[in-house]
Amino acid sequence: MTKTILITGTSSGYGRATAEHFLSRGWQVIATMRRPDPAALGGERNGLRILPLDVTDPNSISTIIKAAGPIDVLVNNAGIGMVGAFEATPMDAARRIFETNTLATGRPRASPEIQSCRSTSCYPATTRNSPGRSWRASPGQP
Repeated sequence: MTKTILITGTSSGYGRATAEHFLSRGWQVIATMRRPDPAALGGERNGLRILPLDVTDPNSISTIIKAAGPIDVLVNNAGIGMVGAFEATPMDAARRIFETNTLATGRPRASPEIQSCRSTSCYPATTRNSPGRSWRASPGQP
């Protein structure tokens, strides 16, 4: 049976590399980004769905999880970077960065759809160098 992975932040970097990795292994990949661009992942192809997602918007998260259907793995990878001294960063920008990179990483995991996955043998696993987490189906795990 083909596995399905939902990955946030796939327009570049680790997210794009993760999507490419799983596509090359025959997984169904649901790639999300703020502004969907099939060219970011080499264009349309079998096994790939590109959907819009704003990880700071609870309604966007709920919509994407429902649109995705059953998933085997969730990789929270979305984030934004900052260059320069924190002291020189406008407060609005600092808040947006903190909201996206810190608070938003827990929102998909806290959604009722993902919470229900816990009771069907899903467990948390840390993703690479990301502050986010993934949920992976594994029989027999708490």
